[in-house]
Amino acid sequence: MKTKKMIPFLISAMIAVTPVMSVSAGTLTNSEPDGSTEVTAKIVDPGSVSYVITIPETADFGTLIQPENTDTDHYAYKDFQVEATKLNINSNQAVSVYIKDSASTDNQFYLTQKDVASDPFKISYDVYDDVVSDTNITDLTAINDDPAPGSYGYHLTTFASGTEGATQDVTLALNQNALYDQDLSAIAGDYSGTILFHSALITRTT
Repeated sequence: MKTKKMIPFLISAMIAVTPVMSVSAGTLTNSEPDGSTEVTAKIVDPGSVSYVITIPETADFGTLIQPENTDTDHYAYKDFQVEATKLNINSNQAVSVYIKDSASTDNQFYLTQKDVASDPFKISYDVYDDVVSDTNITDLTAINDDPAPGSYGYHLTTFASGTEGATQDVTLALNQNALYDQDLSAIAGDYSGTILFHSALITRTT
């Protein structure tokens, strides 16, 4: 699976450094009883704060199937991971990741029929911050069940300092019961939607 990286702006620390002079011996004599010693030090900038979070380039449900009934749920799943590829951050910092649908007006996630000029068919799907399947989906809560997401969407995960290489499991779950009793000739075609990811460098108080 192709991935792409979220790279934030760099926060640079400006530190003044006094040039270091070479050390040489001096003497005090009866004819020159006074002298001086230059006291020096050096501060090294360990590097600018930066991070890289890797997200999937695409997430494909594949071909959806119209169920014969709605007696049970008929989910299609797509799993992927979000990775803290690089975390060059301070020990009291972390990177939070948020997600939302790019075009939604109700804070939910949708696939929309493409190349249809008027009233395209839409299918909703849910997002879970876990590995989800038919065996455990009834025990888990989708993150988009939160009635009050923030301006950047739903909080997906937070990567703390020292967790470089850590991953967050994500599962998209689409209930194909939405296709039941639909006219396939009218809703056939390609569907697409876009998840917007947002990353934020935060300072932890504990």
